[in-house]
Amino acid sequence: MIAQGRVENGVVVFTDAVRLPEGQLVTVVANPSTDLASHGILDIPTVSLGAVVTSTAFDDVLGELLEGRV
Repeated sequence: MIAQGRVENGVVVFTDAVRLPEGQLVTVVANPSTDLASHGILDIPTVSLGAVVTSTAFDDVLGELLEGRV
């Protein structure tokens, strides 16, 4: 049997009359709600990382680190 309904104040209210024997075990499978707005990467607020480190064309920091000069 498949019965459809809606949750009202935390209780499942079936759309049509459903008669089940007392003590009957049931399984409820809820479909995802279509009322929820979807979120994306653009919804994440920007974060400041502070000052930006700049270097000149003559700086070779990586080379100095690899050669052990720093």
